[in-house]
Amino acid sequence: METTKKLSVLLCLFFTMNQAISESDSDEHMATFCNDSSGNFTRNTTYNTNLNTLLSTLSNQSSFANYYNLTTGLGSDTVHGMFLCIGDVNRTTCNACVKNATIEIAKNCTNHREAIIYYFSCMVRYSDKFFLSTLETKPNTYWSSDDPIPKSYDKFGQRLSDKMGEVIIRSSLLSSSFTPYYLMDTTTFDNLYDLESVVQCSPHLDPKNCTTCLKLALQELTQCCGDQLWAFIFTPKCLVSFDTSNSSSLPPLPPPSRSGSFSIRGKHIYQIMMGC
Repeated sequence: METTKKLSVLLCLFFTMNQAISESDSDEHMATFCNDSSGNFTRNTTYNTNLNTLLSTLSNQSSFANYYNLTTGLGSDTVHGMFLCIGDVNRTTCNACVKNATIEIAKNCTNHREAIIYYFSCMVRYSDKFFLSTLETKPNTYWSSDDPIPKSYDKFGQRLSDKMGEVIIRSSLLSSSFTPYYLMDTTTFDNLYDLESVVQCSPHLDPKNCTTCLKLALQELTQCCGDQLWAFIFTPKCLVSFDTSNSSSLPPLPPPSRSGSFSIRGKHIYQIMMGC
């Protein structure tokens, strides 16, 4: 019997962040957070000009790298910004994702001096405060399957914890790699299922803070969704995901029937938003 695969999006709002989601976002949009606590700026000011320059530069640079950071302006008009694309996406995908993100973050967080936007393939952030080397795990966004792990997946919780812990430690040794801290591992258990583990940190973190960020993210992910077929968490400085689903074994799904539905890497899913 066919079952519809659904995706739950759990958006946890912290430090008086507002969520803003535009209907014109691309299918990969996850969440946008506009920080009210940092105050606002007015249009036609130097800060506004510097922000526009920064976002334009980030968009252009995403054609050449999966990570880039930039600071523009002086004094109270200084703007810091960055983008980070997930390590397994190509330059074309990275550029398209960052381009959309820079457009939408400016549209959704009009006049905010600090904001962050998450897409499935990238994140973009700007702020009037320097944040690049600071360890942060909030605000974050979760994605998870609504389908639980089959009972036949023996000792899955312990295996997930052990394998992800191993992958996190290995990733901390990759600070100087072409894609710093990015690591994907696939392990087969009992000839029954594959566990795909993916971790990545912002290159500006040192190895210790990267490890800490990933461990905290994994803790939140397993508490939220550790009994699901797959789950994903994106934080300001790192991301963690696991996947045990086999797309070839999934039953066919009905075509999307409303504007809130979309597809991610071949999986047709439905978006459900809720606060936590």
